[in-house]
Amino acid sequence: MSEKFLQVKDLVIEYTSGGQVIHAVNGVSFDLEKGKTLGLVGETGAGKTSIAKAIIGVLPDPPAKVRSGEIFVEGKDLLKASDEEMYEVRGNKISMIFQDPMTALNPLMTIGDQISEVIAIHSGDGNTQEAKKKAIEILNMVGITAERYDEFPYQFSGGMKQRVVIAIALACNPELLLADEPTTALDVTIQAQVLEMMNDLREKLGTSMILITHDLGVVAEMCDDVAVVYAGEIIEKADKVELFDYPTHPYTNGLFGSLPMMAVGEKRLHPIAGMMPDPTNLPEGCKFSPRCPFATEECRKGEIPLREIAPGHYCRCLHAARKETPGFSASAVSEMVTAGKEA
Repeated sequence: MSEKFLQVKDLVIEYTSGGQVIHAVNGVSFDLEKGKTLGLVGETGAGKTSIAKAIIGVLPDPPAKVRSGEIFVEGKDLLKASDEEMYEVRGNKISMIFQDPMTALNPLMTIGDQISEVIAIHSGDGNTQEAKKKAIEILNMVGITAERYDEFPYQFSGGMKQRVVIAIALACNPELLLADEPTTALDVTIQAQVLEMMNDLREKLGTSMILITHDLGVVAEMCDDVAVVYAGEIIEKADKVELFDYPTHPYTNGLFGSLPMMAVGEKRLHPIAGMMPDPTNLPEGCKFSPRCPFATEECRKGEIPLREIAPGHYCRCLHAARKETPGFSASAVSEMVTAGKEA
């Protein structure tokens, strides 16, 4: 039976800057089952990282503020938890891999001490020798030898720094891992190694994961379910195979059209026209309507609901209808990405 480990309901997040209100996340809802991986896909500025930071409780306040919503982990609303309760949740139950491994590490501490510090703090016993022993085990788990325990971050390459960041996130065996663009700063060869390692660790530890990315190839390799985020809203969500086979929202189709599919013989990419809307002044109705070639006057009036167009497949579009013939398959996109990396 499926088990809803994480439930996010009607999450609204705003930032205040220069007297203006930035509408970063606008009524986002989704569930995550135990042991599954959900991909949050979308352009930079769509609100993906804000969602993750709200879950783990590290939104900077000010300028950020959760205006409304609920975040349940195993039935407990994290938005109503005290600072002491969230201190226990972070690390032990939820960990986060932040976006840039180059700045996520303390340059004045050895990588071993940074990992063992996390273990000692969350274990509560302060046993530094035991913490060091566990830190070495975790370093071995992510492919770093014990001999490098006393080295500093500047002595590591970008890919190895990312392995250290992952080791820190996994130090206390969290049940939920939030991975924010974990391969963005890495070259494609190292990306493949890091993704393979994360998949192996997830299967070994049974960890649930939210993977934040704009790379559909990474989603094809890593995720079970996908939610496409645009202007702070989920505009389409389904399991990976369904969404890749039957992308329905014009924005989702635009993302696939931007992929370099060399096997198809296209000479040019097909980027999505226009830019994301100003988050301080979002358009009425469908947030994508100013860029959508199919938008009608009806699309620009009132809120557009996220409706089910097929079992488990939801789309925020008035004119959405599931196609009869499949589009891109997840396996084909995954093969395309693999071929590109090998090249």
